[in-house]
Amino acid sequence: MHGVKLHTREFSCSLKRCHKIDWRKEFDSLRINEVKPLPQREIVELPRQAMKPKSDIAIDNSKTPLVLVHGLFGSKQNYTSVGRHIASLTGREVFGLDMRNHGSAPHAAPHNYITMARDTINHLEKSIKQPVVLAGHSMGAKVSMLVSLIRPELVEKLIVIDNSPASQSLDEQFYRDLLGLCHLERDKSLPKLQKSVMALKMDKMLSKYENDKLVRLFLLSNLVRRQSRNDNSPIKFRVPVLNFLKDDVLRELGQWPPEVEHLTFDKPVKVMKAEHSSFITQESLDSHFPKYFPNRDVSVYNCGHWLVSEMPERFVKETVEFLELK
Repeated sequence: MHGVKLHTREFSCSLKRCHKIDWRKEFDSLRINEVKPLPQREIVELPRQAMKPKSDIAIDNSKTPLVLVHGLFGSKQNYTSVGRHIASLTGREVFGLDMRNHGSAPHAAPHNYITMARDTINHLEKSIKQPVVLAGHSMGAKVSMLVSLIRPELVEKLIVIDNSPASQSLDEQFYRDLLGLCHLERDKSLPKLQKSVMALKMDKMLSKYENDKLVRLFLLSNLVRRQSRNDNSPIKFRVPVLNFLKDDVLRELGQWPPEVEHLTFDKPVKVMKAEHSSFITQESLDSHFPKYFPNRDVSVYNCGHWLVSEMPERFVKETVEFLELK
């Protein structure tokens, strides 16, 4: 009907407040057929942020830089605190990148892993110009794995944070989060409210789709702030959520590209698995990771998928140990 597959599906949810989603009804209410397509761009320039160490720490330019790649709905700013801590402890450069359609990066189609890997390779070649240690979470983990497989000379070491080199459908909660953000963008009453009132109402509206308060705060951090108190322009997020829904991007983000089927990365790899998450299965540990990454070490964290924010101290400690390992 709208050139999209999602509206034909019905997801049932185990969470008490969830209900079966009538995708046809949702698409109609969100006027998905009116959403303008994103521009098609093979490569976009990725914004980069340096995570500065404490003022009394000197950067050792002989050390390999660490580049951090965020997950879905995230940005380079997610790593500011841990990035600065790692930079202070190791005296090396630490950078965060914004993937296309996230943070301050340009909006462009397609949004798939091969394209994001090409964007990242382009940035490493043109802007950093030396091998790096690449670390990625969730969506960023798959991007980082692909970069290491496609262009291994650009990557000295790899840190994979809770995702697998395999195709696996995203949990339905991601679809609900996306749907909630879409309804916020379409709500015409929100821009007329005072900032504090609008924030409360947005959180309440989003709570119909996402039970976790911390996840709601994370999702709402994507809000593009209004220029002034009198700015009544429509709500916008840094992620083009309506396009993501229309183009079934979340389905794409569950995939693993077949183009890298016969490639391997033989350098050191640190795999960080969240125990209370389904992103890294036992099958992945037994067969998928060995296939592509023979030189790997696995750590299991007693947390959910948001590993870096749930266990930042251990993440920093094990990242520093891996970086300094000769």
